[in-house]
Amino acid sequence: MYFLSGFDPRGASFYYRLFAEQVRELKRRSGRGLRVGQRRGQHLERLISRWQVGEDGAADVDFCFLHWDDIARSHWPRSPLVLLWEGLGIYRWYLLEGGYHKIRRWSPQVALCGLYPLLYVLVALAVLALAWFVVGVLGGLMGVPQTLLLIIQLGLVGLGGLQAWRLGEAIGVVWLFRSIRFTHRLGQARDRDLRQRVAVLARQILVLEAETPGAQVWLVGHSSGSFVMAMLAAELRRQGAEEALAGRLQLLSLGQNLANLAVHSQAQSFHADLALLAQEPRLPWRDVTSRDDYLCFAAVDPYRSCDLPGLEVAYPDLQLIPLAQRQGLTSLGALLSHQFDLHFEYLRTAKPGRSGGFDLIEELLAP
Repeated sequence: MYFLSGFDPRGASFYYRLFAEQVRELKRRSGRGLRVGQRRGQHLERLISRWQVGEDGAADVDFCFLHWDDIARSHWPRSPLVLLWEGLGIYRWYLLEGGYHKIRRWSPQVALCGLYPLLYVLVALAVLALAWFVVGVLGGLMGVPQTLLLIIQLGLVGLGGLQAWRLGEAIGVVWLFRSIRFTHRLGQARDRDLRQRVAVLARQILVLEAETPGAQVWLVGHSSGSFVMAMLAAELRRQGAEEALAGRLQLLSLGQNLANLAVHSQAQSFHADLALLAQEPRLPWRDVTSRDDYLCFAAVDPYRSCDLPGLEVAYPDLQLIPLAQRQGLTSLGALLSHQFDLHFEYLRTAKPGRSGGFDLIEELLAP
């Protein structure tokens, strides 16, 4: 399995722990003799981290984490002022230039999630403005000198702004906006560094498969990693993977947000990738999403979302699963408050009665 994470700076160590934990959970539940090997860096430019999962009497499964987390970190501004300034341009496109309506056409939930950072900032500013006003009125009634009162108001607003930033990071608002910002930049064709990385990763996969070929090869993309997966699959095709990986390569997208990039008219390179993947012979591609996951485009055909002319395809194979039942979420409030955790549920194992017909770990490690 060659795995592409979403827009996530945490890198291979986080996903090694996550997958190892899920393998141990499957081992505990099933009684199978599964074992997880140590994570090791790959010598090919250190862009592939690998670990193996084995079982007595069965072939090992090689987990390969494809690094683009360093690119995520380079597009991860830490300054609130930078994010606020860039948010003005992004939400101008989103609200005034048709972005919201394009995305809402395919998923009202995703379109509303796109407004979440803006609404959070507006509420925070309103609270800070109210605090400024209340302190000003109380200070005037108490006869506080104007200079001192101004210092108190500025201090209060500064402290309140800092707390709003910390809360935004804690509940995922800042993370979400950074992801929106990155996808928006890709949609403006500002994707040179990612394109270069994809070309290198494609070469490395072909070298690795020539050295130690796998009986099956899965290319898996989660969240924003789904459009990186599509780019990589197209690049593999350009580099001759049809012959090198004939009959072995299949694609799997989990909680994908392909339409977030596809709706941008300037994302011509990405549209070309999708068009290339649609050409015969097509790679097997399964797309797993859930209507409980408001951060993905549930059951949305990526080809329809970018209106590729003259392309009528039943591709990829769309599979909807009920994610909420895995965590026992039965109310709308519980569903909304668990969205970020729920978005990672595709990568976890679950008891057969609660899996909803899909379990990544069980499928990868099928006897």
